[in-house]
Amino acid sequence: MRSGKTTTTSLSLEPSTLRNLKALAQRRHGGNVSVLLAEIALREVKFLAAERFFDKYGVPPLDEFSREWSEAFSARKPRRRVA
Repeated sequence: MRSGKTTTTSLSLEPSTLRNLKALAQRRHGGNVSVLLAEIALREVKFLAAERFFDKYGVPPLDEFSREWSEAFSARKPRRRVA
């Protein structure tokens, strides 16, 4: 995320949710919650595009298990073939 290209906003979150967001932001983005939220928003936009594609071709939308599997599969590193 680029400095100066952002807008400040306010969210109402349960304390446990905020704690979890901060912990995840610390692990992934050096504590930057804004970057974490931008990453989450981008992922949701991609899922929305996939759901629109599925709707167009009559495929049922992803359920939660399928979403999690898809994320885990796409996040894994490809194996290198040993010759």
